[in-house]
Order: sequence, then structure tokens, then C-alpha cells
Amino acid sequence: MLTVGLFPNTKKQCVSSVLNWIVQYFKERNVNVVLPEDAALELQCTNLAGKLECIKNDITFGITLGGDGTLLNTAREIAPFGIPVCGINMGNLGFLTEIEVPDLSTSLDRLVKGDYYIEERLMLDAVVIRNGNPIYISPALNDVVVAKGGFSRMIKLKLFIDEELTADYPADGLIIATSTGSTGYSLSSGGPIINPQLKVIVITPICPHTLHSRPLVISEEEEIKVKMQATHDDIVLTVDGQTVYNLLPDDIVVVRRSPFRARFVKFTGKSYYETLRTKLRRGDRDGSC
Repeated sequence: MLTVGLFPNTKKQCVSSVLNWIVQYFKERNVNVVLPEDAALELQCTNLAGKLECIKNDITFGITLGGDGTLLNTAREIAPFGIPVCGINMGNLGFLTEIEVPDLSTSLDRLVKGDYYIEERLMLDAVVIRNGNPIYISPALNDVVVAKGGFSRMIKLKLFIDEELTADYPADGLIIATSTGSTGYSLSSGGPIINPQLKVIVITPICPHTLHSRPLVISEEEEIKVKMQATHDDIVLTVDGQTVYNLLPDDIVVVRRSPFRARFVKFTGKSYYETLRTKLRRGDRDGSC
């Protein structure tokens, strides 16, 4: 019997009504449904609540209700367990999500019938080294960003690839993105769009104070090391735009391929380039739901 884990963004408008519809849909088809305890409590679905660690071991696949941020957060959580995830877009752009609310019934029918395929996506691990010791590690699906904080002060970043000095960036920061994340912060900073079937990493400087800095695409096999040179400690590490860690001037950030892959549920008949065309144009029009 299928067991579905629902991961809603409880702050999204109308999420409760959509969630109730989905729960009823699966109930009528004898599909088990479970929610993380905190979300179940907030949405008054305590009969469906489960501890997150138990959910990770029991579910067939995860479904997120929200935007790209909700999908990213959930994918990072369940990737080590090999669980596929599918996003229902209740945000603005929803570039990574697979299902739009008007298509909910048809898409869930395909999920229940097994009419989908799994697409694996590269993930990264970001490690902060301080005084020679690793003190922080975080997985990333979209990007790892080293950047100045709230003050308008440039930082200098030394980029090493497989221990070889590759570039010096006087800049506001540096984005290290997967192909999945190439349509996010990296794109808005002038980076290329990369088909996620390409398991590569793109390095994009943020507002570089030079005339020759360009984004760099490297193999997923290569290890990246970023050394900071700054006279202040207003530097931050941001992972997928969600988790933030404060850095010190002499810290080193190492970024390497994660041992885990995110697994996305995808439907046939819908290409990456169709998504690229329709959803990025939606953002160009008005940026609204």
C-alpha cells in the first residue's frame, strides 16, 4: 500500500483547503497519508501526524504544498533516504514544482497509477573550516552562497578548484550552484541556464569589481574551496536561500558533491524547456500567483 508524506507550507494562503482535498482524495483510494507533527498540529490534522524521523522511513514519496522553497527544504530532508518528492505549486514562480493546482486531480491520478518517472538531481555539501577544523556542514540542492552581509563593503575571495588557485574575486560574493539552481540566484547574477540532466556546477561572482570576471562551469567531480580575505566579520554563508551561517574572515568554505541525490517525480510529456519557457515568462509578466 502506498504511503504519502505531505509537507505543506502552513503560511501559504489556501493551503488548508487544498490539503484537505488531497487527504480526502487519497483516503478514497486507500492510500495512507502522514504529515509532520508541527504542520499537522497547525492545520488541525493531528490524526495524520507522525514524527519526521519515522515519516522518512515509511513513506513511498513526499508531496510538498508551497513554492520552490518548500520543495528545496523537503528534498534536503528526505534525499538521504532515497525518497522521491513531488511539488504542488502554491507559490509565485514554482519553477521546481511539478504540479499546478488546476491540474491536481489529473496529476494525482498519475501518481497513484505509477505513471511517472524519477529524475535524480545533483546535490552539494558545504563545509565551513575554521582553524583547520570542520565546524559546520550543510547539504544544498540549489546553491551555496558566500557573500557580504548588510554593509556595503566589498570582500575578496580566493577560488581554488581541486586545490589549484583559479581566480581572485573582489566582489559582493560568490554563488556556487548546481544545474538545478542555475535558474535561481545565479541566473539573476548573470550565470547561464543549465539543463539539470547535466551534472555540473556553475560558479558565478556577485557584482564583481572587475571587467573580466565571468561565470565558470566545472565538473561535479571537482572540489571547490573559497578563502575569504576581509577586514570585517560581516560575511555569511547561505544555503538554498534558507539556512544562514555567519563566517569569520579567515574561514574556508569547501563545496563538494554530496553522496546523496535529490529524486524528483516527473511526468512524461512535459519537457524542461517547456517549463523554462512558460514559468520564466510568467515571472517576466508580473511575478504573481
